[in-house]
Formats: sequence, structure tokens, C-alpha cells
Amino acid sequence: MCYLNPVNTMLIARSKWWIAVNYYSFHIGDYRRDTAHLTPIEHYIYRTLIDWYFLNETQIPKETQVVIRRLSLGSDMVPNLENVLNDFFVLGENGWRHRRIDSEICEYRNKAEVNRVNGKLGGRPKKPKKTQTVSERLANDNPTESESNPNQEPLTINHKPIKDISFDDFYSVYPKKVKKSDAEKAWQKIDYETKLLIIDDVKNRVLNDSAWIDKKYIPNPQAYLNGRRWKDEVTEINPAPALLEGERKYKALN
Repeated sequence: MCYLNPVNTMLIARSKWWIAVNYYSFHIGDYRRDTAHLTPIEHYIYRTLIDWYFLNETQIPKETQVVIRRLSLGSDMVPNLENVLNDFFVLGENGWRHRRIDSEICEYRNKAEVNRVNGKLGGRPKKPKKTQTVSERLANDNPTESESNPNQEPLTINHKPIKDISFDDFYSVYPKKVKKSDAEKAWQKIDYETKLLIIDDVKNRVLNDSAWIDKKYIPNPQAYLNGRRWKDEVTEINPAPALLEGERKYKALN
């Protein structure tokens, strides 16, 4: 709360400490609305009186000549001064008062007093810590697996199968052992399901494909893999000539 000191006619707070106002807010919209009727010289007078009031935190003296002298005006400007004082100030026992400025000075001084007291106590009071609920404490005490091991790569439905068929599994059953490194590169590009088909196909051709039984026609492993030869038809084994002759005679007798 602020009150008027009758001795020095100055607005002060209920404190023995003097705190000067070095800054005030200037609302352009409010000012333009309230002062649209003023002349340029009256604008100068009003703005200078506002600065004076804030700077000294004191009312404008009743004596017109004192104010004229302070504002460096000529005596012919007295009517302009009186217009401004009557429009925006209220004449009291100790001088001209401005109600809005009084209110802002009072608010400023009260805040300054609070800051001064807080400064003696070590600064602004700290905000109380938020009280955690039981569920929040349990959540914090039991982090998820990803939180406890932040460097672990997440598992997704697209991760590699746990079991895989190695190149050695293929190469051990393939009957032609050439260009192993090239074949291994081709093998690494093939998916797991296709590798299963390839192993079965190789085992079948070794037993049932006449081209593979006659080992001269077995493709290199790299060519077999890159050419997707497991999709080729199996060449049937031709019966031995003796068997064919025996089958012919059997048919002739019957």
C-alpha cells in the first residue's frame, strides 16, 4: 500500500528504503486515444510532465511559474500548460496529482520491496516439489527394457531369422568344387526359404538328374546360384541298353 507523505509530497511505500523509478510502460494506444485533441506543444508539455512525475515521484507544483521554468516554456504557453493540467491531473492540497501514475508507482514500489525482502532471504522462494503418486514411483523404479539398455537395437518383425543355412552347408553337398569365393558371394544374397529349396534340389539332382550323374554337365556353383538353376527341370536317367533289350523281348513273347 502507498500513501502520500505530507512533508515532501512524495509517493512512497511503507518502507524506510528509497527506491527510484527508472522505467515505466508507455501504452501508445491509450495515449493516442486520450490525447487526440492536444496541440503539438501540449503533447510536449504532457509528456514532459509524465517524465517529471515518474522521475521524482512527486506531484506537479501548484505554482504555474515554477512549472513553466522547469519545462523551459515562455509565459505565452501558460494557457497550454493549464489545459494539460486540467485535462489529465487533479489539483490536491500539495499539488497536481495523476491518478494512473500514482497507481503505477505504488505497484512498482511494492514489487521492489518484495524483491528486497526476498533478496535478504536468499532469493525467491523455491517452488515445492511435485509429489509423485505410487504408480509414478513404481514406473520410475522399474524402467522398461529399452530404457535400461538404451544402446540395444529394437527387435522388429523384419529382423533376421535366428537360424540360417551357411554357405558350407550348401558347398558340402554340391558335387562340383570350383570358384568357391564367387559362389559364396552369390549365396549371401539368397533368402532363407530359397536356401532350403536349393539344398533339396542339389540332393535330388545328384541322385536323379542324368546330366548331374554324368558329372561333365554339372554347372559351376556360382552359375547354378546366379542362374537360379534349381528351377530347371530334372533330366530323367536313360535306362541301360541291356535293360531296354530285355524289356523288348519280354513284350514280344507276351
